Amino acid sequence: MLPPRPRDPRKRLAVADKIWGSICSPFLFMKKLNKKDFGWLSMQLLRVNPLFDGMWRTFEHMVFDKDTESVELEIYNNNFRIVANPNFWKKCDDTKKVFIICHEMCHVMFAHWLINPKHDREWSNIAQDIVVNEYLSTMFDTEKIGDDFVTIKSVFKHKSDIIERRMDYNYYYDILMKCI
Repeated sequence: MLPPRPRDPRKRLAVADKIWGSICSPFLFMKKLNKKDFGWLSMQLLRVNPLFDGMWRTFEHMVFDKDTESVELEIYNNNFRIVANPNFWKKCDDTKKVFIICHEMCHVMFAHWLINPKHDREWSNIAQDIVVNEYLSTMFDTEKIGDDFVTIKSVFKHKSDIIERRMDYNYYYDILMKCI
């Protein structure tokens, strides 16, 4: 039999944690992006492309989770949501933050959550990141973003000049599979 429901919300969380275990706890304590930062990011996304601002406003609100490596896209409440590691996010300058959000939204635009089950997930992600970052390189000064993101040049190095630009992720995936 379940214990009676406490009136104090903190005690309710403690009871829920005892009943369902610590698996539920991280989801109960993810901090949402505050309204001021949400509005500021919305304006910056509008400047890059109104489509990004429209997507930003329809996504679940961005949250922070210390167990996330850097930033990731997830499905939550039948919608997309961006989850960021708070320490990683604090280290990013404003331009990089906007770039990262646009990057994650491009994965949605290009339907990158639909991965061929025969493809290796990690290599697919690299190929998809090439597509996204090639697309965004026309909207951002990539020197301001830094060199810690996947590009044709960073992946294919001295062979990058023979790799076609602006292709779908299957094209890059196939090349990656030939290289390993």
